[in-house]
Amino acid sequence: MAESLKLAYFVAMKEGASYLGGLLLTDTSGIPMDFRYTEPITPTRLQGVLYGKALEPHLKEEVIQKTLLKELKSTPDLFILPAADMAGGWNGDSKCPALALQKTQENPLPRVGETFRVSPREVLLQGGEGGSPLRVIFALAVDAAAQDQALLKLQEVAYHMDPMEPLERVYAALQTLVRPE
Repeated sequence: MAESLKLAYFVAMKEGASYLGGLLLTDTSGIPMDFRYTEPITPTRLQGVLYGKALEPHLKEEVIQKTLLKELKSTPDLFILPAADMAGGWNGDSKCPALALQKTQENPLPRVGETFRVSPREVLLQGGEGGSPLRVIFALAVDAAAQDQALLKLQEVAYHMDPMEPLERVYAALQTLVRPE
């Protein structure tokens, strides 16, 4: 199962008055298979007025995320984004389970790969030996059966790499695009 898993790491960020996003597709070792990004998108003042508080979620989910997913040559098995993006409920329409990962300060769970359900959408996952577990937060649309399947895939990934690290690479890549040295 590990060899065929494809993980999509998505980051959308605001830089000045513009928004941009990146999507990194990796294998379970974290090796890049594909990388897509958007050029900065600057909404007009009129769009800001008309969309109000819905502008940022609309740009991140409807414009940036859907555009980048459409450009991928293959469908990912997991769609992973920063926890801050999941806090608003994430309505993104991906064809695979959408989830956020967050580091915790919790005590380690007894065994690598062990999980502990905190709430219907939130699970702690012990990735490596001795470290704190990761918080896995599922999108609203991911039902319990799909969560269980996603956790099995994430457990497999955690044996091979730090599942959060590629998110840092996407963010760094986007920073490189907007602030070249």
